[in-house]
Amino acid sequence: MMMKYYIKTFGCQMNERDSEKIESILQESGFEKSNLKEADVIIVNSCAVREKSEKKIFSEIGRIKNINKKAKVVAMGCVAQIYPEKLSKISDVVLGTTSIYDFKNFFNKDLRDFKAIFVSNQIINPDYIFGHLKKPTAYIDIIYGCNNFCTYCVVPYTRLREISRSYKNILQEINNVVENGAKEVILLGQNVNSYNFDGVNFIRLLEMINKIDKLKRIRFVTSHPKDFSEDLAIAMSQLDKVCEHLHLPLQSGSDRVLRLMRRKYTFKEFAKKVEYFRKYNPKGSITSDIIVGFPMETEDDFKQTIKALEEIKFDEIYSFKYSNRPFAKASLMPNQVSDEEKAKRLNIIQNLQSKISEQINKSYLNSEHEVLIESKAKISNQMQARTRTNKIVNIDNTYFNLKEGDIVNVKITKINKHSFNGEICIN
Repeated sequence: MMMKYYIKTFGCQMNERDSEKIESILQESGFEKSNLKEADVIIVNSCAVREKSEKKIFSEIGRIKNINKKAKVVAMGCVAQIYPEKLSKISDVVLGTTSIYDFKNFFNKDLRDFKAIFVSNQIINPDYIFGHLKKPTAYIDIIYGCNNFCTYCVVPYTRLREISRSYKNILQEINNVVENGAKEVILLGQNVNSYNFDGVNFIRLLEMINKIDKLKRIRFVTSHPKDFSEDLAIAMSQLDKVCEHLHLPLQSGSDRVLRLMRRKYTFKEFAKKVEYFRKYNPKGSITSDIIVGFPMETEDDFKQTIKALEEIKFDEIYSFKYSNRPFAKASLMPNQVSDEEKAKRLNIIQNLQSKISEQINKSYLNSEHEVLIESKAKISNQMQARTRTNKIVNIDNTYFNLKEGDIVNVKITKINKHSFNGEICIN
């Protein structure tokens, strides 16, 4: 009888890619994807970026054990990296972010000796090319870890120090996924701008990837503002496969708070980076991250963040209440902002951004855009697609035969809160 697995992923694109690596290992070992009740192995991939997300792995494993008592449980991800012993008490295998290659060598499908902790203080075999599932978009790790040590962030402790992968292995991996049908790659790293392997920097890597036949699109996340340059903005405009979308986390509009966060740029310097991007990519979109309620953030600091949003006008932001994280220095700072005040500030920010996003999105109405078909939409007979500027478009597929991976031109016919509706352009 074929063994079965179920996987639940919390967190960012890097967690999604790590889960995909585990899926490829399981499938290579003869496992079949299944539902929670029938699975023989259940994997929970965790996120530690905020306290709320950290707690999810513990509640999820408890829920799983109530539903499926026979399955072996793998607790993996960022929480596993920092709390291996704690998780070993409620799971069979603990797998940190650095040790997926070790898990590959350990895994056996008979599950008789399925008990281990895989956590290392160094990234094991970063250049190994793991398998990918067949999808139109493929996540490609180009650099692991982070050296920035922002005072609010646990990532340097969950993902360790920066290490760039060999560009030869990256190019080989991209060629592999393209041969398997991928049309787009998303290059992943805590700070992709820091990529450097044997003198090949991030811009040079983009130039190499841009030459790959059959590849249609290149995206990347995330750029750190201190390292984003005018040269990269120019490269984005000149390399035809690089999409016109930039995610550049601001975090705060207050220079005082940015110093406390150890972000290594001022708001004026950040705004200059945005100016570079928009100068060379005038039809591009830009998204960002904002944290409210950082320790010692005053009302005036918060007002500066509001002013920054009004000035820059991001297409969208991902906004969060500050959360104390283990090892992060901000957790020891005085004058912690109350939960009530954090919630109030978050609500103000989100309402403001909603108006800004609505204003920007209205400019798309009746315009034509190239989109990549990603998947079936939630509504019957619709397909979900994405523009080069990272906007979601739902397309009626009743009279067409659109498939995942197709690239078509659409006219935007309706603006929704978080997506568009579009019609196929028939020339």
